[in-house]
Amino acid sequence: MNVGNHWNDLTAQQLVRYDALFELLGVLQLDDELDRIAGEVARRFKYFANVASWRLLVENGTRSFLIMDGSRGEARVSEADDLSCWDAFHYQNRRPCRIQLESFVDLPAPPEHLVGKGIREIEVIPFIRNHQCRGILSLASRHVPFTELDNRFIRIFGSFLADRVSDILLRREATAALLDRASHDALTGLPNRASILERVEGQFSLAARTGEPLSVIIADIDHFKLINDTHGHQSGDAALCEIAQCMRTVTRDGESLGRYGGEEFLFVLYPCSLEQAVLAAERIRRAVSQTKIALPDLPDGLNVTVSLGLATTFQHPDERVEQLLKRADTALYRAKREGRNRVCASD
Repeated sequence: MNVGNHWNDLTAQQLVRYDALFELLGVLQLDDELDRIAGEVARRFKYFANVASWRLLVENGTRSFLIMDGSRGEARVSEADDLSCWDAFHYQNRRPCRIQLESFVDLPAPPEHLVGKGIREIEVIPFIRNHQCRGILSLASRHVPFTELDNRFIRIFGSFLADRVSDILLRREATAALLDRASHDALTGLPNRASILERVEGQFSLAARTGEPLSVIIADIDHFKLINDTHGHQSGDAALCEIAQCMRTVTRDGESLGRYGGEEFLFVLYPCSLEQAVLAAERIRRAVSQTKIALPDLPDGLNVTVSLGLATTFQHPDERVEQLLKRADTALYRAKREGRNRVCASD
């Protein structure tokens, strides 16, 4: 055997694998879509390592996991709240291991696609960064065991893939948190004024296209200033939160609730006639009046009521959103003048 030719063959083989690996790394670095990333990995993994099928497990937030599975050039991305016995065992173990097919007696059963025809062995590799597990990669080799060269490429690529997927998930989580903060009231957790008004606009346009009625209800806490003046603003905030939660509890399908401003809340109901809106407003009024609001200085709770005004598009089919809300607001002030803790409808 010519040692020089053999060495040249090995070097050429490594160069081909490196080219395939770094080409894939470049593709994945430019893509944030997890389905496409999984598909590219499934199609190209075999070009730089003897990998017949694989699974990547990555934490997705604090309560769920993202799972990528690849086999025969195809991939699937899924989310799981509860892990399979295989995934749970290796996620808790967090140690690399290589398993021959005949050695599964004392281990959880692997996923089906990792033990198909021709599979010789399975390797499990955890990727740890700063004492945190970034991902668990399970791989199956076809016909022959993984070589040292296979493992070298697998570890380079697996570390990159786990970091890439984890970074994408963290960035999505951060973006979702920012969007949530921008669209929700920090105190009550309800959609804020801009968000609920956007909801009104969208439902108003839909009602105009379908001919179905849209109703809005504005609810205002009675004597809220007295709560602040008597018990303090901390108690006022607590009351706002409890009333918001009470209203959220009785909000049904087809009804949207948001904080309209101060101690006012806005309900958007579609489709909903005037008669149905009156019944919904009475349901909300009763729920609040029957709820004891717990305050820091009142362990027995405080009885709070709300006044509600409502308006429906069928009454004025050619009006704008601003006019619809103005009619509901006028009906609300009439409810206040007539004694509070009541519902008044526009017109």
